[in-house]
Amino acid sequence: MKLLILLLLSFELCKCAPLDSCTRIESCETCVNSTDGFGYKCQWCSTSNSCASEQTTVEKCHVDDWTLDKYNCPVDVSDVKYDESFMRKTVLPLIAATHAPDNEQTTCFAYSAYLKNQNAMVLVFRGTTTLFQLIDEGISFFLHPKIPFNVTKGVVDGYYLNAFYELWDKGVQKDVEKILEEKGDKVKIWFFGHSLGGGLASIASSYVAKIYGLNGSRTKLVTFGMPRIGDIDLAEAHDELVPDSWRIEHSKDPIPALPPRTFPDDIDKGSFHHNTEEFGNSEVRNFQ
Repeated sequence: MKLLILLLLSFELCKCAPLDSCTRIESCETCVNSTDGFGYKCQWCSTSNSCASEQTTVEKCHVDDWTLDKYNCPVDVSDVKYDESFMRKTVLPLIAATHAPDNEQTTCFAYSAYLKNQNAMVLVFRGTTTLFQLIDEGISFFLHPKIPFNVTKGVVDGYYLNAFYELWDKGVQKDVEKILEEKGDKVKIWFFGHSLGGGLASIASSYVAKIYGLNGSRTKLVTFGMPRIGDIDLAEAHDELVPDSWRIEHSKDPIPALPPRTFPDDIDKGSFHHNTEEFGNSEVRNFQ
């Protein structure tokens, strides 16, 4: 009996630090591409800047702070310029306008406008407004598989993609093509949205940039409290198409952490954000 207990204790000790080769790794990119002595994947904790086996319990690292893929590794953003004035004076009022009270003639889910001084068209999408809408989104997030995005690689939440196409067919496409025809190849198109509207704006920005061949200097995406709507492949494709993208979040807002991330090997390769994240304390990051 004593021998059995000693063997069990030895086994548990071996599973910890001595054979956890992950703990000796000091870089995120090396960490997420490595395994420990037992073949378990190494994971990088973004809050402690340390590497550990997926089988190791680290009390100080929340599950949402584990970096699961090289795409998520923190990068130097010292050269990234965040324009607080633009966000407050231009983006915020335009997003707020989507929540103007509905009336008998009009229910506003999105609108377009032309900003003459900036030579920019803006497409602005409204966030969730009813409990039933929120329930539908939750059912889609947690019970339905993501579906392929037909213009880029990756998969996207079906509720969001179907909602985008609904709005696209009911007038957004017409507005985009009209402004491109009237203003030529110098006009910019900006995409703004809050919560649900942030996800729609993200889809719209990738779609328009790809379909109409707009380069990165002509597009901009700004979202407030946007949830995760797709997988890593979708996020990478978005970063290439719309590099001037900003996800503004409050550290206490749960929506940007939904749906919870799953490991890339799980269903739909997990849920991930694209770049770039701006926290409420003005700390620019790219943790996903």
